[in-house]
Amino acid sequence: MMNNIGTLYTYELKKIANRKLVWIVGMIMIALSMFLSVSDLVTSSSYYGETSVSAYQAMKFNKDNAEKLSGMAINDTLLREMQEDCANESKDHTKSQAVTSNNQIAIDIGVGSDDTESSVLKKYFPIYSYVQQITDDDSLTLSINSNELYAMRKKLISDNRADQMLNEDECNDWNSKEIQISEPFIYEYTDGWSNVWAYAYTINYMLLLLLAISLSNVFSIEYYRKTDAIILCSQYGKKQLFISKILAGMTFSIASAIILFAATLFSSLLVYGTDGFHAALQLAFPLSSLNISVGGSVLVLLVNLIVISMVYGSLIMLLSAILKSNVAVMAIPVGIMILTMMVDIPYQFRLASQVYDLLPTNILNKTELWDDRLICIWGKYFTNFQIAPFLYVVFAVLLVIIGMAIYQRHQVQAR
Repeated sequence: MMNNIGTLYTYELKKIANRKLVWIVGMIMIALSMFLSVSDLVTSSSYYGETSVSAYQAMKFNKDNAEKLSGMAINDTLLREMQEDCANESKDHTKSQAVTSNNQIAIDIGVGSDDTESSVLKKYFPIYSYVQQITDDDSLTLSINSNELYAMRKKLISDNRADQMLNEDECNDWNSKEIQISEPFIYEYTDGWSNVWAYAYTINYMLLLLLAISLSNVFSIEYYRKTDAIILCSQYGKKQLFISKILAGMTFSIASAIILFAATLFSSLLVYGTDGFHAALQLAFPLSSLNISVGGSVLVLLVNLIVISMVYGSLIMLLSAILKSNVAVMAIPVGIMILTMMVDIPYQFRLASQVYDLLPTNILNKTELWDDRLICIWGKYFTNFQIAPFLYVVFAVLLVIIGMAIYQRHQVQAR
């Protein structure tokens, strides 16, 4: 029996992968995934005084400075040096828009009368940019000390938890974990890894579109070609064929997720560098309370993306068995995608909002890194990223079971 399933599995996988449409769409999605890392660098520019500098040059200058500062503690000494440097540069009151990496904000800071390159190469701008993310105030950034900085970060986190309507037990659980995060933070350049989170939401939707196009005919093709009667009467047309189709579809789904992720990560590391894998997540996302490295968070993203691909694959194949129409099968995922992009449930509706954010189309968003709402199971608390893979696997299995019941019932009716 296993040999028969293996043969059918190989055949079904080739049927999916050998379609020209799948190759065309797949190559487009891979190209788009790689383009995400360079899109902002080739479509925008920065002005320093009266001189225009490309976004790519600005990124390179900022990256060089950040690498020189890597390994330094963000303490009073470093903050004082940054503030003195910025104060010296702002004497002539010439304003310039400073552009950082993809996941940072654009800030106006003062630069002096030096030439363009020296202005862009401001040594402490990466530290200024990091502090600015917390203070959101130019003058405060140039006067704050380390105790005030870390206290302000904790205050922002506390306010964020109040907005998310955390209860006392959830806050206590986070407070016990927050103690494990050491301060002061040791600065490292992390854009190569952390930028992947900025692209994750887009990758997720590209994966859904790719699978909707590629798997929509896994079951419907038999009805379209009117070969279902012959297949249903064959020796292995019942259980074995269904299992083979599901395994082939799942394999393609997982492979697609890994390939899109790898293309995006490779492009990001190629452009921004590989530094910062072991850096604290708080260096890239200051409001996050997760005690994990930046690289570790990217691995969490990959695991969730793989499990999400299983949900997408099982759902699309179930629709293919039910609707028996490629167009109808593709239309439903697209409709779901548009709906989830347009709808946002506020935190005030705690349960509905948290369930909505747990949907596979919503969870791969960098804002989830500072979503501190927890799920309590048997007295233990879990984050969305911890509980989501388990829920997705259960849901995918449930979809497969429903699909098998529908497929077998159709066989009985056909006979």
